[in-house]
Amino acid sequence: MRGTRPAVLTLLAAILITCGKKEEAAKAPDAGAAPIAVALAPVKQVTISKPIVSSGLISTDNESRLSFKVGGIVHQIYVKEGATVVAGQTLATLDLTEIDAQVAQAHNGVEKSRRDLERVQRLYADSAATLEQRQNAQTAFEVAEQAARIAEFNRQYATIRAAAPGKVIRKFVNEGEFVGPGTPVLQVNTAGTQDWIVKIGLPDADWVQVMVGDSVRVITDAWPGVLLPGVVGTINEGADPSSGLYQAEIRVLPNTYKMASGMFARVTIQPSRQQTVWRIPVESLIEGQGQQAFVFVAQANGQRVKKLPVQVAFLRGDSAYVYAGLELVGHVVQQGAAFLTEYSKVVVSK
Repeated sequence: MRGTRPAVLTLLAAILITCGKKEEAAKAPDAGAAPIAVALAPVKQVTISKPIVSSGLISTDNESRLSFKVGGIVHQIYVKEGATVVAGQTLATLDLTEIDAQVAQAHNGVEKSRRDLERVQRLYADSAATLEQRQNAQTAFEVAEQAARIAEFNRQYATIRAAAPGKVIRKFVNEGEFVGPGTPVLQVNTAGTQDWIVKIGLPDADWVQVMVGDSVRVITDAWPGVLLPGVVGTINEGADPSSGLYQAEIRVLPNTYKMASGMFARVTIQPSRQQTVWRIPVESLIEGQGQQAFVFVAQANGQRVKKLPVQVAFLRGDSAYVYAGLELVGHVVQQGAAFLTEYSKVVVSK
């Protein structure tokens, strides 16, 4: 029995060693495979700015929605959509029947209060009226005068006039309709040839890179193939609560190209603020998802590879720009990366 025990222990040790070897073989499925030929590419550190791409509608910050100060029936609209207007031109009027009556009523009130004041002043001079009665009559006269000024002012703004040269973009109501005070009647664009803008939204990662004055290229469907120059005009400091984006205005310089409000535009911003990144061939990236990806790096013996996670800043042409993960790496696998696993044997092509 004593001689049997060492033999059993020896057998168990052999079984454990065999199982361990099988487990290692299971973990390295490519252990017996032929080496895969790969080519390496150098990792280059560069300082560059990431182009930011967005889109929006062309408009102008000189668009105005014109309305009447008082409500009433629209008597006449003198312009149509697309019409060119000049400064001071009458664009629309209300029916003045009620408004003129209010003006006349206010003026009659002024005349009555003036007569009352003169009467009380004579009575006060004869000691037949008190000082309080004289002061009340004076106040009533001044109130009537202010009411007449209000009526005259309202009548003045019962007519819509163009404040500056421009074009009528939209007509909201028609003749004979009732409109309330401040209801938009016409939308007029008073932009000049250099007043066009594109409003875009920027996520916070792009917002921190963009500065006022950065150069922009603008492309529109109306002028395919034409790159219109532009510049970042304004950048909001607060995000839009509904979208979470920061609004920015791109000022477009159309030169001789005809523009119109509402045209769709794609913009590419070239930030002046630069960042240090690592440039590698785009085919070196594998398993990319968003900004997350992996690359293979040849180990020191040149026969095995190591899989490293990287953070991709952006892609441009046939290059990928990485801002994290390659700090201590000199070369990455370029050709053959798609066929590798962490256990692959490789042979590096010279």
